[in-house]
Amino acid sequence: MNKIQLDTALNFLSNPQGELQIIIYALTNQNEQPQKLDIKAEDLVALKILFINSINNIIIEKNDYFVLPLSTADERGKTFYQYDLEIPDKLRLLESVIGNDRLSNFNLRHAKFADIKSLIIVLADNNNEITLFKNVSPIEIIGRGGTFLKISNHRFEKFDEELLRISPKFQVIRVNDEIIIIDLPSIEKSFGIHDVIIREATTSLEVIERMNIVANIDSLTELVNDITFARKLTKVAKSSPVLKLNIPNIDIIAFSKSHPLTRRKIRLNEDETQFNLDTKVSKDLFIKILNDDLLTSELTKLYYDTLAKDGIEIEDDIIEEI
Repeated sequence: MNKIQLDTALNFLSNPQGELQIIIYALTNQNEQPQKLDIKAEDLVALKILFINSINNIIIEKNDYFVLPLSTADERGKTFYQYDLEIPDKLRLLESVIGNDRLSNFNLRHAKFADIKSLIIVLADNNNEITLFKNVSPIEIIGRGGTFLKISNHRFEKFDEELLRISPKFQVIRVNDEIIIIDLPSIEKSFGIHDVIIREATTSLEVIERMNIVANIDSLTELVNDITFARKLTKVAKSSPVLKLNIPNIDIIAFSKSHPLTRRKIRLNEDETQFNLDTKVSKDLFIKILNDDLLTSELTKLYYDTLAKDGIEIEDDIIEEI
């Protein structure tokens, strides 16, 4: 899914087929299943407008943003991430609430607003639906801790009730069966995405080990739990052009010996058939080679180290961005 397709999938919000409805569910530490918030119908209208405007502001109006697969994420900004890894349980809830009439209501007698950790918001018309995931921060629960005062008969008196402030910000959206991460740093650890990335990185290591191109494979294994390095490794198995094109080891090594960035920074074994990755720099450069990050301009012959790459397809002399 690219940005244009994402915007198109959200068009129904401004032109719904039939009535556009909103349902809001709460997730608490005490209950693994979402619980429906029983909200007055007239108050749902304001919440519906709140999130429609938020989607417009956060997604649709961001014309300079890209959508990238999470597994191939690079360091460019202005990016939404299409989730393409093993799906954590919390993200599965974005689908499980759709049409699920068995979910119970949030019980105000046995639970407090302070128990709410996140919200799932469903917006749907007759033919389309989306779900949003929203973290609830402590400052959005008014009445938790401290003493609050309210005006009563021209005086102040203690306010003993809790209030839930629902702000427009959200971190994830599910649309057309695709999960799009809007704010990755705010959710990746709490959602277990770190664990998923480490498992994917381990798979990448197995691929590299089968290549028999690294003499000391343990030097990479010890870095799998480093989430920054694990992200780089994850990209190898999912999208490495070098692996996809089955570039022979001999060509990979020849490239490393000739490129000015790598020829003096990556050591080889005695017969020059394997890399000896004995420094952090050499490990990072090896991953860059597999991800084809070291490029040369055909026009200027200048060398570039670039993480952000948009491929192109060439058909009948017409070049289209993909």
